[in-house]
Amino acid sequence: MCWLKREADGEAALVDWLADPGRLWRLSDGFPHGYLPKPLCHPRSLSREDLKDHKERKQRLFIARDPWLRHRAAWNEFAVPNDAFRKDTTRMRHIAHNVVHRHGRGTLETGGLFFLDEDWRFASGEEGGSDPLVDLYIEAGEPRDAVKGLVKELGEAGFGRDASTGRGRWKVREIVEDRELAEGPGARRMSLSRGVLTPETMQDALWRVEPHFGRAGAQVALTGASPFKRPVLLTRPGATFRPAGEGLFGRWITDVHPERPEIGLNGLHIAIPFNEAEAT
Repeated sequence: MCWLKREADGEAALVDWLADPGRLWRLSDGFPHGYLPKPLCHPRSLSREDLKDHKERKQRLFIARDPWLRHRAAWNEFAVPNDAFRKDTTRMRHIAHNVVHRHGRGTLETGGLFFLDEDWRFASGEEGGSDPLVDLYIEAGEPRDAVKGLVKELGEAGFGRDASTGRGRWKVREIVEDRELAEGPGARRMSLSRGVLTPETMQDALWRVEPHFGRAGAQVALTGASPFKRPVLLTRPGATFRPAGEGLFGRWITDVHPERPEIGLNGLHIAIPFNEAEAT
């Protein structure tokens, strides 16, 4: 998105945009259509019947939006029917790739393989069928048409590795404002994003982390700089916390590239309100 904004509005406009955290977009993960991440909550005493479901429920990472809205004022996942939850929809494949000789001599004869995990959930013909619709949530202080235009343009250009060969592309089906999700009651917040914790605004936090191996893009690689960012740990969607103080949840992450200090990573959260049910 940053590269597209730079191409459309110029370098100075991009620098100004990134210099003001309040103007930066907050983006969620991509979720199965109609689902949200299941929130991480404090441990509670479980009945014998609930314990039977506990192992199965741990594998179900998503909650349907409507049951979430009905139960979020006093959230207890064991009060929600099992069929309201859904397992992770990713279908990972461990794919081998050849290492290309950097001096243009084909592939390496020894040690010439490396492996990457690829998500094939959108591949037609895959076992279980394709899963084409994804919900993406965005907080942005810009007109809806501007947000839609940039997301649409990114989908047409391709996102991620192998975009130049036609992968990582999408179409924007519709864009709507979801006030019901954003304005509900609650003393706690659930993050829809991958981000970092800021203790001054996110207290009593519960989270799980995953490593993120970012890339700076072909535009940087063409200058001779490394296309790879330093790995960072980000909280997974579903992290919960109690909001405190003034300011944003999360922050813009700096020092993520070994050669280009101006390159950063968006570690801001979209966070929606809810209440945990009182323990009994």
